Amino acid sequence: MTETQRTALRDKIQAERTRLAADIATLEEVTRPGDEDCEDEITRMNSLVNKSVNEAALASARARLAALEYAQKRIEEPEFGFCIDCGEQIPMPRLLAMPEASRCIDCAS
Repeated sequence: MTETQRTALRDKIQAERTRLAADIATLEEVTRPGDEDCEDEITRMNSLVNKSVNEAALASARARLAALEYAQKRIEEPEFGFCIDCGEQIPMPRLLAMPEASRCIDCAS
């Protein structure tokens, strides 16, 4: 991996971390306990379903943020960008799409 590619990945990771931090703040706000004692049963059920969906999105965003933080720590290591299963280099387009990827497409399938 060239230094230019490594810099592009660092920038991508930082941009994703910033975006995820904002998403997490928003999701934390909408998943706070609210008024589930609505008069309308349909509104109450809709609120509960939306809260469940938002809680799942929050958990997913937190997990991706942790994976990106780990990738950011590993990016300077010589083995970064190589599949942990087969040892082949992970294609740069995959790393740009998913900087936290630790497996090539074949091994991830």
